[in-house]
Amino acid sequence: MQSRMGPLNRFLTKTFHLRPHDLANLSFLYFATFVMRAAAFAGVAVMQHAMGSLDSFWKGVLFAVYPLAEISTVGYFGALCDRLGRKRILVLAHFVTAVAVVLFIPSISDPTPVGIRPYLVALFFAMFGIGAAAKVASTLAMVNDHANVENRAQLMAFFDLVTFGGLVAGFGSGFLALKASVPEAFVLGAAGIGVAVSTVLVLALVRETDFTPEPQRGTLELLRTVLRNPDIRRLLPVYVPVVALYGYVLTFTDHLIGSGGTAPLSQLLIVVGSLGVPLGLSLAVSGRWSDRTRRRRPFMGLGLACFGGLAILLAMATGPGGTAQLASQWPLIAVLAAGAGTFPPAALAYLGDIVERAVSGTTFGIYSIIFGTGLIIGPILGGALTDAVGSLAFAVLALSFIGISATGVLFIREPAAGRAAAPSDASAPPENG
Repeated sequence: MQSRMGPLNRFLTKTFHLRPHDLANLSFLYFATFVMRAAAFAGVAVMQHAMGSLDSFWKGVLFAVYPLAEISTVGYFGALCDRLGRKRILVLAHFVTAVAVVLFIPSISDPTPVGIRPYLVALFFAMFGIGAAAKVASTLAMVNDHANVENRAQLMAFFDLVTFGGLVAGFGSGFLALKASVPEAFVLGAAGIGVAVSTVLVLALVRETDFTPEPQRGTLELLRTVLRNPDIRRLLPVYVPVVALYGYVLTFTDHLIGSGGTAPLSQLLIVVGSLGVPLGLSLAVSGRWSDRTRRRRPFMGLGLACFGGLAILLAMATGPGGTAQLASQWPLIAVLAAGAGTFPPAALAYLGDIVERAVSGTTFGIYSIIFGTGLIIGPILGGALTDAVGSLAFAVLALSFIGISATGVLFIREPAAGRAAAPSDASAPPENG
């Protein structure tokens, strides 16, 4: 087996400009991330199902507890990554998520009063948010520790792939299982086992990355150091609207796709497949192109344009018979999904380009704050608009959010064109300003 794996390892290390031990560590990290995301989002599907009796606005408010907990704690976890190390925060992330999934099982059992269940959902959503905060800050900092200017977008693309793949596998499986009348407790039990397995994988296989600790700077000082960077501030209008749209779709999946539970499974699979497969392939391919050209903005702009096209298709198909309409348009959906896949790796690589290595954990914590803010805005604003104007809400939100993000891309600076990327020289001393 070793002799057969040797050539493969050599090919991968050469292709992605990695050292052998970097390849092994990243492989374990990506695999554990996929397992955790799949299991966690199966739990999110159950939580969404448990909120089915609520109106759209309160459903959005309840889902917003997740990102609120995330943005409240991620700055602290990001700073801890820089001060104490990445792995221990990573282990904490997996452990907290596992506990949240397992404890959610008795909360949906018959002895639990129906009136208490929304509060329990809010509590476990908060735990999910804390786990997500620790997970994003630690994992992205570890990926960036392994990255350089020749592979950053590709490594970020693989992070997006395992995260997106986990979301689709977990949330999709949970969503379809519940549609098929599989008991909620069974779905949660499988999810709990999955997150527990991912915790063991991290403990046993993922090693700490090489970085320079910053024990002399406290959490607030680390956060101030990051927020002084004007390039970080310019990213706010780019990231927040896109994530807000993502949060809306996650919260109201059943409203957008599924026709109230009457859509045939075959149509759902066609829609999900035409979205997921091209998007996943595009993440990997576009990440490599972005690294080879040393450009980020063109890929971000193309991705946003295709996101807008997908939003229009989804908005036009909302309502009875909408899933059948989407299934008939799968070639166009596939093309737009492939284009949309160019945004995530370029956007994350851009953040890696401008980050100061000494505060990379804190910087990716700030990214998670941005992400969480979008997840609050999307469900709450989307829920209020859905109650007010019905299916038209998605079209209004999608086109508005995409327009704001696309405008924001015009004002960010291209690292490859304007200046040297901050982490391109691993030996460079950290800035003090």
